[in-house]
Amino acid sequence: MNDRLNQIILEIEQKCKEVNCFEFEYYWEVWGVMWYPLFIEINGKSESFSFKDISNNDLEILCTEGLIELVKEYEDDEKHKDEFDKKRYRLKSR
Repeated sequence: MNDRLNQIILEIEQKCKEVNCFEFEYYWEVWGVMWYPLFIEINGKSESFSFKDISNNDLEILCTEGLIELVKEYEDDEKHKDEFDKKRYRLKSR
């Protein structure tokens, strides 16, 4: 795993620990042509990270590495109309 992914997981762990929550949600929205902001929410609050471009692929790698696990993939009727690929993840103990 590279330094970028190590930094991402460290920041996610730190932010989750601060609010005593070990699950987070990830999704993206379309705000305009070629503008697709990505969100990670912990306890319903959007968080910011050093890397502004955390992708679904990054989270899949973290799953493969055994650092997080996919808990839920939201169905269309469970998310807002402008949310895409919304998923819930859980941190795994290290």
